[in-house]
Amino acid sequence: MKLEELLAPCPKCGSKDKIAHRKMLDNHRAHAEMDTVKCEECGYIFFVNENMEEDEKKQLLNELNKIYG
Repeated sequence: MKLEELLAPCPKCGSKDKIAHRKMLDNHRAHAEMDTVKCEECGYIFFVNENMEEDEKKQLLNELNKIYG
């Protein structure tokens, strides 16, 4: 995700506050990759990791939309 995208306001609510979710890659929590970036106010999803499996991505989007939708 580019810096300009992180700084841009949410197209849904206009908020600039975002939450980044990370996926831990090992048990020691030393390595992680970006999972999603979403708006803190309305839950609009800006970014979903392209390396995720399609089923995992759908499940994550469904969970996020239930919580923040």
